[in-house]
Amino acid sequence: MKFSILSVAAAVVAIATAAPMAKRAASDSAVVGYWVPWGDVPVSALDMSKYTHINYGFGVMWKGAASPATITIDRYYDGDNIQQLVARGNAAGVPILISIGGWSGSQTFSTVAASAAHRKTWINNALVFVRQNTNGNDAENPNGWGMDGIDIDWEYPGRGGAPCNVVSPQDSANYLLLLKELRAALDLEFPTKHKLITAAVRVQPFDGPGGSPMSNVAAYIPYFDFISIMAYDIMGSWSAVTGPNAPFGTPPAPADPFGFIQSINSWRSAGWPAEKLVMGTAFYGRSLTANVNMDTQNPVTQHVPFSPTVPKGGPGDSQEPNFYCNEGTGWSGQWKWKELRGGPLAAGPTSPAAGWTRHWDNQTQTPWLFQPSTKTYISYDDVQSLTVKVNHVKSLGLKGVMLWDASYDFNGELLNVLNQVRGPTPTSTTSLPTTVTTIVPTITTPPSTTTPPVTTTTLPGGPCTGVAAWNSATVYATSGTKVTYGGYLYTNQWWTQGETPSASAWGVWKQGAAC
Repeated sequence: MKFSILSVAAAVVAIATAAPMAKRAASDSAVVGYWVPWGDVPVSALDMSKYTHINYGFGVMWKGAASPATITIDRYYDGDNIQQLVARGNAAGVPILISIGGWSGSQTFSTVAASAAHRKTWINNALVFVRQNTNGNDAENPNGWGMDGIDIDWEYPGRGGAPCNVVSPQDSANYLLLLKELRAALDLEFPTKHKLITAAVRVQPFDGPGGSPMSNVAAYIPYFDFISIMAYDIMGSWSAVTGPNAPFGTPPAPADPFGFIQSINSWRSAGWPAEKLVMGTAFYGRSLTANVNMDTQNPVTQHVPFSPTVPKGGPGDSQEPNFYCNEGTGWSGQWKWKELRGGPLAAGPTSPAAGWTRHWDNQTQTPWLFQPSTKTYISYDDVQSLTVKVNHVKSLGLKGVMLWDASYDFNGELLNVLNQVRGPTPTSTTSLPTTVTTIVPTITTPPSTTTPPVTTTTLPGGPCTGVAAWNSATVYATSGTKVTYGGYLYTNQWWTQGETPSASAWGVWKQGAAC
């Protein structure tokens, strides 16, 4: 998850023990929501009946802290909200977890996991969040927050992710050590009350030491209550062409080859059980400026070249740099669902405002909007596309669904769809006018998740002429180095070794022209 925090944070370290708390059994289908203090929905406004778990984002791990093992929150900015959320969770029987990490808050996870001493310190710090506070809410150093578990949001062990992150080929192996020790510490201190361990993970299993996704993740299963796959942020300004933010089916080349079905297949093929698999959904979309009029192409497609300058998204989009990891001051292009419903879709979820056209892509099962006057393209999820995903989760018997984030919805429209995972299989009540429907072949079988061969065929005089094929053993130390892989040209954006081109939408390799 991406986030921005404006407060100056303070470290949380303490020791104490706590009495167990009674909570609703979490054996039914899950609806997991992320809540963040910088969102504009207060804790008091959350409909707790629509969630089975809520993750508080975030406890941050950053290089500016006193120790790599420090978990940073602000006692006032975060603390008051945590206390309110825990109180509401207790009243409703909804477990409240602290989410540690995030896109720019996972900077020192690699350092911590690699050191036995740092792991011990980090675990002691993490347990503060699940202990009862005996020092009082107004104490300068509360020794507990009374939460029900720990959500580890180390999103890209073994690969860079955010540019500020420390990374090592041994990250995934060290992650397993951290999990084992964390589970043991929780069970020792809370022998009569199970404290949860969950995680947000990417659309492929953890990377092995060679930089490729692991084919067997069975060793991790005993330590997680469940994992949530972030099946969004698949395509955006980092991609070769425009395309869906959160596709159901895998988009066609040269789009990024990931999606909802692919991510389920990848984790299940690596041995992850259905009953511990939660699928992430996005209550937001992303915009780009196309280089062509997407309404008048023949055939119409949502995959076209675009301008490298990202346009301003919805009213809440900001150019303010991230406090913890400055990645620049450009627009994100993000549109929250409530912003879409207050603007381009103000007349209804499938009724675009004047000057906009709504399309539906059958292959990826996603809607998209286009405004010819500005050439603005917006990919997003809505009632229709989320219904497809919820039905699929139910049909496979998965644990449930997750959403980012709770402040982005409009009158509960999308949250209500996700809650259908807890009841009968939903049927969408929305339909598209045929005049704005893009007809492409419908997926009849799950897309292949097989990694394309490394061998690249280079045509004489083409863009790949003279460019060496990618090699997993080669160190690519200089940014701007070109390689060929799977029939395309790739350029690295920073130092790398062993990371497969196109292996991640946020990866080091930027896809270029076809060979």
